[in-house]
Amino acid sequence: MKKNHSHRMRAVIAGLALIALACNISVDLGTTNPTQTPFQLPTEIPSLAASATIPPEPVALDTVTPLPTPGSVATEETSQAMAEVQDYYEKGYLPFQNGQLYLLDDFSKTTPLLNVFDFTRTGQQVQEFALWADIELDTTGSTNYPDYTGCGFAYRVQNNSDGYTAILTNEAVRMGYCKSGMRQCDLFGTTFGTGNVSVPNKTKTQFSFAVNKNFAYVLVNGILVGQYTLFTTKLLGMGEIDYAVVSNINAGYWTSCKISNVRVWESNP
Repeated sequence: MKKNHSHRMRAVIAGLALIALACNISVDLGTTNPTQTPFQLPTEIPSLAASATIPPEPVALDTVTPLPTPGSVATEETSQAMAEVQDYYEKGYLPFQNGQLYLLDDFSKTTPLLNVFDFTRTGQQVQEFALWADIELDTTGSTNYPDYTGCGFAYRVQNNSDGYTAILTNEAVRMGYCKSGMRQCDLFGTTFGTGNVSVPNKTKTQFSFAVNKNFAYVLVNGILVGQYTLFTTKLLGMGEIDYAVVSNINAGYWTSCKISNVRVWESNP
């Protein structure tokens, strides 16, 4: 019996020793199994939203580009246009003060032309409008109809190629109507003024005109030189503005010209 009691005591003592050892064992979680923090982007990587590049608007070649509404454009050019629009409206050249300002590309024809009438499209559509430009002529030969020389604009040009013309020559402004692919052109006489001018070759001239329904008004260097009556039954709607050159080298006369600083005001209610 004493022997069995001794064995029990040794077993108890051994168990207590194991428990004691177990209680003395500790695990340092901070060194053997570190706590993970939430994942974050490095601070040196810029935000995608901040660095995203917005692609530029596509640029269409050989077309006109409209400017924003003049009230939102603080430029000397727009201020000058608005002053001229106000003046034209008060004089009855334009039906409305409201509208939109457009800039057209510069134009140049520096070699003699074989065609009597040569037109270059701008893509700009207008109905009632005012147009300002600087024109530099270099002409040889007649300035009288039908063999006249000069350059300027066609306007309200339709899909069937009917339209009006406003041509500056050395001696007069020639306003007319063209049909049959803008190849057969007749001239209008003035209903006010003479339409006569004196424009030397290779001299920059300020040329402007306004169209209000069936009336057209032409100014050269700021002076009204003629008022013209257009058709009352056709060509009253929207049409295109084109650059126009009139010459015929085969007949011994020709024109080369430069047109710059072209501004168009489309008059809207």
